[in-house]
Amino acid sequence: MVNVMNQHTGRTSIPLDGEWRFFLDPADEFSSGKLPEAARFESRIRVPGSWEEQGFGDEPLLQQIDTWTKIREYTGTGWYRLEFEAEAAPENGAARLTLAGVRWASQVWLNGRYAGRESSLSVEHVHDVTGLLVPGRNELLIRVDNRMLLPLADSHIHTRHTATEWGGITGGAVLELLPPLRIRGVRVTPDLAGRAFRCLVETDGDPGAVAGCRVIARFTAPSGETFEASADCQGTGTQVVCPLGEFPAYWSDVSPLLYEAEFALARGGATEDRVRQRAGFREFRAEGQRLLLNGAPVFLRGYADCCIFPLTGYPSWDKEHYARQFRIAKSYGFNHVRLHSWTAPAPFWEAADEAGMLVQAELPHWSALYQPRSAVPDGEVDAFLEAELIRIYDRLNAHPSFVLFSMGNELVEDDGNVRLNEWVRLAKERDPSRLATDNTGFGQLPEQDRAGDFYIHSFNWHKPLKTEEIAKPATDRDFSAVTRLTDKPVLGHEHAQFSMYVRPQEREKYTGVLRPTWLETTEETLRRKGLDARVDEFIAASGVHQVRSLKEALERVRRTPGAAGFQLLDIRDFPGQGHATTGILDVFWDDKGFADPETFAGFNGPTSLLMECVTRTFYAGETLSARLLVSHYGEALPLTGRVGWSLKSGGEVLGEGSFPLSGQTRGSVEAAGTVRVALPDSGACSLVLEAWLEEEGGRGAIRNEWSFWAFDRVRPDPSYASVWTSAASLKLAFYGIRSEPGPSFDAAASIRRGLRLAVVDRLTTPVLQYLANGGRVWLMAGESEIADAVVTKYLPVFWNYLMFSEQAGGTMGTVIRPHPALGAFPHDGNSDWHWYHLFNGAPAVCLDAVPEIEPIVEPVDNFNRAKRLAYAFEANVGRGRLLVTTLNFRAADDLKKPETAFLLRQFLDYARSEAFRPQGSMTLGQVLGLFRLRGIHSFL
Repeated sequence: MVNVMNQHTGRTSIPLDGEWRFFLDPADEFSSGKLPEAARFESRIRVPGSWEEQGFGDEPLLQQIDTWTKIREYTGTGWYRLEFEAEAAPENGAARLTLAGVRWASQVWLNGRYAGRESSLSVEHVHDVTGLLVPGRNELLIRVDNRMLLPLADSHIHTRHTATEWGGITGGAVLELLPPLRIRGVRVTPDLAGRAFRCLVETDGDPGAVAGCRVIARFTAPSGETFEASADCQGTGTQVVCPLGEFPAYWSDVSPLLYEAEFALARGGATEDRVRQRAGFREFRAEGQRLLLNGAPVFLRGYADCCIFPLTGYPSWDKEHYARQFRIAKSYGFNHVRLHSWTAPAPFWEAADEAGMLVQAELPHWSALYQPRSAVPDGEVDAFLEAELIRIYDRLNAHPSFVLFSMGNELVEDDGNVRLNEWVRLAKERDPSRLATDNTGFGQLPEQDRAGDFYIHSFNWHKPLKTEEIAKPATDRDFSAVTRLTDKPVLGHEHAQFSMYVRPQEREKYTGVLRPTWLETTEETLRRKGLDARVDEFIAASGVHQVRSLKEALERVRRTPGAAGFQLLDIRDFPGQGHATTGILDVFWDDKGFADPETFAGFNGPTSLLMECVTRTFYAGETLSARLLVSHYGEALPLTGRVGWSLKSGGEVLGEGSFPLSGQTRGSVEAAGTVRVALPDSGACSLVLEAWLEEEGGRGAIRNEWSFWAFDRVRPDPSYASVWTSAASLKLAFYGIRSEPGPSFDAAASIRRGLRLAVVDRLTTPVLQYLANGGRVWLMAGESEIADAVVTKYLPVFWNYLMFSEQAGGTMGTVIRPHPALGAFPHDGNSDWHWYHLFNGAPAVCLDAVPEIEPIVEPVDNFNRAKRLAYAFEANVGRGRLLVTTLNFRAADDLKKPETAFLLRQFLDYARSEAFRPQGSMTLGQVLGLFRLRGIHSFL
């Protein structure tokens, strides 16, 4: 039984949450209109809640290897029954039942009479039950159908990779009794020029009751000051303009001030109806390639919310759940979130309004139904999506955080689709205060006749750019090759997507209806290979590498003329599509320990410091020259203060200074000045350029830093004559080295004359003979010489290996051991930008067949495949010693780089020294298993 709660607003609300009678109908026995008898409702279920979390459904047929697995699954219909007490609806009034969090369709019967069917994936289901309620006891039946009713299975609102194919009434149920004359809806549009809210109040009920009725709009500012306006009712829609005084309270991403709004219908001194909501006084529009918030440029620092709920498997209806997300995202500098192919529940929008998040909503749409341009989409799908658009716009009008809208994810081919263009125009007609675009991610620029106020295109792979070039050591790069193709704002689609190692410790957090079954196959692989004890080491190496790569990828967007922002995929891990560990946070919004908020916000805040330099590596004695830039989208108008800087090596300050800022305008990227420091004449070292911005007025400094390295030049050395090589490029790097073609090598003669080291780029029988009899061999193996070569790239795995197995490179960071072979080469044990040209495109040797051999430089393979890889390792072979490298030492162009020439010298000195004493051993057969043997015929 349920009690009535009177809200004294002309409306009566009857909450229906609690325990209901329930049964599943897998055979769809009652699909023809016949109603189930009361005896069929043998089970009990709570509303709100899903079927699965309350024990309904079967064990899954499959344990997923590429995403999580639910503990129970059910697809079909379920029936709810509730008896409740209620008073009759007011005479000539109305009654409506609202069901929140239903996927996908609901049908309602009240006291045995059919009320209708509602279908939506984006908003609450509202059923008109006017005339069906009786005084006293009532019986309510609800049929919920969670089947995939239309071919829209890839939308994140219900794909198995994200929110899962959940069922139930997860947001609650409420019955409202409405007065005879009532407010059907309110549309509020801020008018910044007029310093007023323009309101359209739509009424419903007896048309005769409109005579003598008056609409009253009242707005209470955050300060407590109240503003009121009224107008005589005009038919079913009345315009009311409410001025807000000389100094309205503006809503923004930095200062999310909200008005409390109340709208009332008054007649004859009595209030017929009243509704309350909140409103934000803000304007969001495009001007050229810039996005303007309240007339000022704003840069969208965003991430994609992919409808991931690891405990429930369905979207939460808890406002604090979202408020926590936004607090965390804001702490890292983000001000924007894109809802990937879904639109969030009401608590999300309430929290977003309060946090000042700028949100892009989307239709629940990820399909190829609108490809190619001439495609005629399925009529039922098309009608459903258009109706969803209207429902979303009507539902979200009150929320200032709703600023962008897209028709769905990756929908079109290069030239777009006429139907999506029509929807853009429909959205603009519905509410011109929001910006709309035809789809997120696909199509090409120039846009031709594609409709859109803005465009979202990948900086990862939009032609002419390439994924593997999204971040490079040269920080003078940008993405203007894409942004220059249009004169409208461009956002970076699903930016970066750098993965790190899987974290098994997250398993214990899965206490709900989902299990991280992708871990099972991964952990079995690691156990079988004896790598399970090294997982923490791989996590650390890949986590550091991910953040370093991500920093440059984000700063590169900030340096790009015409870029309006980016949408990172993702701030947290994505559990599906192969399990993409792309987040700096895990799926529970918890920190992984590699990106602290303060440091991250230093390059991801409203105003940030950037750096431009053509290289990260220098020769000792050269002058480091780097431009410091300020990307300013903060509050200061204009920005004044100073940019300070220092260049350090270890604890030693090599140079320092500052540049004044004389008044930088908001929405600009401007050079503060150029740092020039003469580097020490000798010695290899790591360098850190620190910069900070101190705004006038004494506010806290904005900081950023970048790493550089300097290396000694390689000088001639008479001892090079004791080294023989078949690698032709080495004679360019080491004057005096004995260089001959491979067939010229004579093992016996080399031993007799005391050859110190043979450096070869391929394995031959004479070289093996020399090695087995006590010689020292350095094999600089290329891809063609390795039996099971794994070609790598410097940047981490894009998304994940299971989904993109053909991508160039499948590794995610590097473990670099403290080893004498590296000599004085500066490093911190992890990948960093001075390794870029040494690693990028280099092959790695798989050491699975020789588990006793430990790498010196070890690329971390993706966790799905988990090969033991090496860029460099050593071993005893027979009576000889073998050093193997696959680093990019083999081409003359590579050896022109300071870091490559220096590291090559370190390896060369090590291989000739007494320190060259490998710990592990290999047989000749094992060597031949790793590398191809080139016989004499190979040279003919």
